[in-house]
Amino acid sequence: MIENGNEAWFGDYFGPDYLKIDFQPNTDNEVAFMTEALELGKGSKLLDAACGYGRHMIPLLRQGIDVTGCDLSSFMIEEAKRRLDEGNSDEREVSASFVNCDLRELPYTEEFDAACLMFNSFGYFKSEDDNFRVLAAVSDSLKDDGLFLLDLVNRDYLIRHPAGKDWIERDDAVILEEKHFDAVRNRSEIDVHVIDGDGKRSYHHSIRLYPLTEIAMLLEAAGLAVESVYGGFGGELYDWNSERMLIVSRRFSLDEE
Repeated sequence: MIENGNEAWFGDYFGPDYLKIDFQPNTDNEVAFMTEALELGKGSKLLDAACGYGRHMIPLLRQGIDVTGCDLSSFMIEEAKRRLDEGNSDEREVSASFVNCDLRELPYTEEFDAACLMFNSFGYFKSEDDNFRVLAAVSDSLKDDGLFLLDLVNRDYLIRHPAGKDWIERDDAVILEEKHFDAVRNRSEIDVHVIDGDGKRSYHHSIRLYPLTEIAMLLEAAGLAVESVYGGFGGELYDWNSERMLIVSRRFSLDEE
């Protein structure tokens, strides 16, 4: 059975407690990297796939970039709209397009100059075919020569630096993460427990991890040629000591093959 938002782990994970779990102090640096890597300028059309609560989308909109945000979570889209409205003023009011949809079935064809899939938002599905469908749908949404930024955890780094338990205190909550890498299935499995005045809630997070050679082949099969790979948002060189794997690819025309 193909997973959907109600049957898969991410149907529950991306709700109100995610705003407690997620802590990202480096958003400004990430947005600066995205702007340069994707050659974005005022009026550029960008697809932010799995836009979440608008962490990257909102600052890009304020630069004059035309961003469309897509996410399966209705809660996340409503939170992004709230944050966008909250930050608007008479001098800097901006608007955005939001679409509540499955990334395997993006409703666009050759519409965007660039696209991004940030912060480990790829590899959610158990089926390899379903994960590939995400890349194919993103590729289809791009104009010829459009750029795509895929932001992933570096599988090689994670294997060499296995994580166990993390205990974090944030605002009024305590968050416990128990992490495990399944080497047979190449999946990162994390049990997350949120404890606050309302009690304890538990969630599970599971993503397929890919070595660079494998993800490059998948991108190529989807019509995206890898142009550069970075190990961090400062433009660091990628190697097995890099915590992240930032892949910039370009959509090629099938007529040019």
